[in-house]
Amino acid sequence: MKTLYNYLVIVAVLLFGLGACTDNFEEINTNPQAFNFIDPGVQLTKIQLDLAGNREEIWRYELGICAPMMQYFAGSWWCQHGGQYNIVEKGHWFTLWEEMYPRDIKNIVDIIDRTEGMEEYQNTRAASRILKVYMFSKLTDLYGDVPYFDAAKGYTERIFQPRYDKQEDIYADFFVQLDEAVKELDASKPAVRGDIMFNGSVEKWQKFGNSLRMRLGFRLEKVNPTEAEKQVRAAIDGGVMESNADICKVDYLDFDYVKSENRGNGQAQVFHASDDSEGYRLTNTFVDHLKATNDPRLYTYGGTYLSVAGREYGQDVTEHLQLGITHGAMWWNEWSDYGDLYDAEGEYVAYVDHMHKHMMPSKYVADFTAPFFHMTYAEVELLLAEAAVRDWGATDAESHYNTAIRASMLHCAMYPNSPVIGADAVDEYIAANPMPATFPENMKAIHDQMWVNLYMNGVEAYSSFRRSGYPELVPFESVEWYTSGTGGVIPRRFFYPDFEAINNPESYQEAVDRMGGTDDWLNRVWWDKE
Repeated sequence: MKTLYNYLVIVAVLLFGLGACTDNFEEINTNPQAFNFIDPGVQLTKIQLDLAGNREEIWRYELGICAPMMQYFAGSWWCQHGGQYNIVEKGHWFTLWEEMYPRDIKNIVDIIDRTEGMEEYQNTRAASRILKVYMFSKLTDLYGDVPYFDAAKGYTERIFQPRYDKQEDIYADFFVQLDEAVKELDASKPAVRGDIMFNGSVEKWQKFGNSLRMRLGFRLEKVNPTEAEKQVRAAIDGGVMESNADICKVDYLDFDYVKSENRGNGQAQVFHASDDSEGYRLTNTFVDHLKATNDPRLYTYGGTYLSVAGREYGQDVTEHLQLGITHGAMWWNEWSDYGDLYDAEGEYVAYVDHMHKHMMPSKYVADFTAPFFHMTYAEVELLLAEAAVRDWGATDAESHYNTAIRASMLHCAMYPNSPVIGADAVDEYIAANPMPATFPENMKAIHDQMWVNLYMNGVEAYSSFRRSGYPELVPFESVEWYTSGTGGVIPRRFFYPDFEAINNPESYQEAVDRMGGTDDWLNRVWWDKE
């Protein structure tokens, strides 16, 4: 591990500088905690920051692939990956794998291994076990079969070519790990060290562990409904999130991008990478849906600004103009100027050029201090609504559905300086958009709301879409001189990194053979059954 190596080098230099000072050498040279000079809380903080704070990574797999694939964003050159289903730069599809394994996975496994049996770190270890499941769920849900049981054991067990475990087996262990970790959490023991998700709260980690178990339990709904129901019921019985105070998020600091900086929101760093938000625009799919339902979240999610330069946004005309760009298009495809803009009373507002007529990610979600929501209470309530529809341990689907909408609209206020959506506006929206009473219309409503709520978390939206089939997206086929790289078929997984065929050829080939012999992005992961 690079961090460990750096610490050891520093210590070696210090010891060398002591020269002949050898009095009490054995005492000096003994680390009473045997932690190799790294506090596990420091590792945990670093992991949590990197999950959404590293611009170079989140730009590729989140904003370049998953969010455009779910038709949240278009406009940027890099949206071709997910918006047009074109490979463009294949390395972008490898990013999560090549960064998470050697850094985050190594660190989380190290925390878990080194704190075993240590009462002082019992809650830190349990929380790390839950976070490890969360991290691996992102990997396996995007790639399919991945190294899991033998991952990060190169240093400790000299396993340099780990096998690719079947996703079915990985998921089975997820539920074991979550069950044990939640039970291991003990409020009478020291709080979780270095935790910036829940500020060390054991109770909130318990709720997150169960809520994650429910999310992952639903993934099995088509491939193993009996096991899916079992896990969903167990999660609900264990106790899931109960309010927005339980949201799993990381609040970031006001830092511009510099190499390896992870203290500012990584997505915001991408949006501010150059003038005019790097070309990112909200799609007409998303904007038109929000407008058709009179959804007040539109004004938190997007904005129409007459200029953007670095941190500075120009005149805000969102009140008068909410226009999405064709999904899959570049911002320059729809060239015609918008022209003079007038308000409802016919008063002149401004001249809007072609570059600025489409809604951008709002100045609220693009703030460097904006939180990243890993899992929200609104998502949990929507899953409870589905559990009620399926009779899987919850009742009153409509109540959970309405609670989810309220929670989602309220947590929008957690974005810096964002407008507060009032109670009356929420009531009006719910009255105008009730949950249907019959199947499958009620499922569609639940998962359309899930899609809206998961804005800015394209990775989870992509998994939710593949599992549920909602929202009912119209695949990209062509616009101007751009055409679909798949013939108008939405990809179902990420490519394995090319270097795996060289570095771990036998395990790689075994996994590819299980998919039919080709590492194809149209192949489905195990739980994504047709």
